[in-house]
Amino acid sequence: MAVRGLCCAAALAAVLTACGGEPASTPSASNDGPCATTSTSGAAGVSLLPITPASVTVTDPGAADRKVLAASPDITAAQQVTITTTSSEARAGGQTTQSVTMPLTARIGCTDPTDVEMSLGAVTSPDVVLADALKAEHNARVGMSLGPGTMPVSLRISAPDAASSQARSAVEQTLVQTLQHSVAFPITPVGTGATWRSVRTLTGAATTTQTITSTLRSRTGDTVTIDVTVDETPVNDVFAVPGTNQTLRINRYSMTGTGTLTMDLRRALPTSGTITTNGARELVGAGAPLLQQMGFSVSYASR
Repeated sequence: MAVRGLCCAAALAAVLTACGGEPASTPSASNDGPCATTSTSGAAGVSLLPITPASVTVTDPGAADRKVLAASPDITAAQQVTITTTSSEARAGGQTTQSVTMPLTARIGCTDPTDVEMSLGAVTSPDVVLADALKAEHNARVGMSLGPGTMPVSLRISAPDAASSQARSAVEQTLVQTLQHSVAFPITPVGTGATWRSVRTLTGAATTTQTITSTLRSRTGDTVTIDVTVDETPVNDVFAVPGTNQTLRINRYSMTGTGTLTMDLRRALPTSGTITTNGARELVGAGAPLLQQMGFSVSYASR
């Protein structure tokens, strides 16, 4: 499953801040003002995870009163939002589900609106073992770089030394899947009723083409509500079995979803909303066909 998506507010955009060539430094734990004065970019011990950018095409510009989905970024106050993700996979042998709730405090760069720095609150999970491991991730530092249309193009994670591999993996999966379900905005003016299509390639055990179709339901000042539909199709019929060098053939594949997000264009993350996707795939190898059901949801709630 793609590590898919976060919608970001459109004013933060333009060009990805270069990450290379910077001297290594340690992310500042005192970066707790209304905007970010330091960056995790180029810092020592930070894991850099690229996020596949989307190609955006406007299919209907909407009503006549059209404006670019942008606003001046708010550097006067940090944003507090809680993200909850649930991913599941079911097969004949049983089901695995991982749910993580992650409070985030996001700060736009004081001098660079394409850089967003975040700190994690108390990350939790219904799984008591995972919940215990996630305690070490409290106050972990995370950075995100934005490209045109405020689409996330890279993620930076500075995990605490005490964090276990289980906790690190859960945080990474939560953030990457969230960002891969992000909505990139068009850079041309649009009005109410406008629709646009964002297409990106997601790599994993199966490589898929993800298409997110967005519709601008309403805009009031700097607040927009967007309805989305999601559809994924495999690029080829190859499924790489995780943790092995074996492959299976994808015989059938379906993954679709819907959702609604509300965004303050001055902010880096959606203020509320949910996207839910569900699907299945049939894998064929030397034995009997294997049918897997898949699901993913991400929701946002301001604090």
